[in-house]
Amino acid sequence: MNYIFDFDGTLADSFAAMISIYNKNIRNNVDPLTAEEIVTLRNLPSRKALKKLGVRWWQVPKLLLKGLPDFKALIPTLGSFEGLPEALKTLHARGDKLFIVTSNTGDSVNKFLDTHEIPNYFQDIESGAGLFNKAKYIRKLIKRNGLKRRESVYIGDETRDIQAAKLSGVKAVSVTWGFNTKNILHKKRPNFLIDHPEELLKISL
Repeated sequence: MNYIFDFDGTLADSFAAMISIYNKNIRNNVDPLTAEEIVTLRNLPSRKALKKLGVRWWQVPKLLLKGLPDFKALIPTLGSFEGLPEALKTLHARGDKLFIVTSNTGDSVNKFLDTHEIPNYFQDIESGAGLFNKAKYIRKLIKRNGLKRRESVYIGDETRDIQAAKLSGVKAVSVTWGFNTKNILHKKRPNFLIDHPEELLKISL
């Protein structure tokens, strides 16, 4: 089977880093997001969360570019998720094919993978996808690697990842250890909703 992973919030535990970068670059560390605001954001679909933050979709690329140096500096501090490295190792060992499609940069992804000594598990990485056009990049990766859609899943932690999977013709796997809550992910009807990395091993198409 082909496992195509999102990066932030799915492979890398980068949530706290993203909040820190937002507070620095958007709110100038003057009015940081409160715990209540963060809870609200996690329970909103991706587009509504951006709107709640006062960010327009067309502003996103510029904001991402602005925060990139801060994110790269924080990569050595990022962890993965409990049980995930072991699950990836098992998937790779049993012959499943692993890929990444992300809005983050290839340099950041590779630096993280090197830090956690898991780069050889992934056959291909498609980076730089826009927040809301990941489907284009998933289709691009599928075509380049000659994958069959019926044998592929896209794994992510946000509602926009569910939409991207469906638009690209693959099954959607939502993980509850990232940004969006289990409740809002469930409402968007992914094909699979999992709470722990070891459940990746049990997905059957």
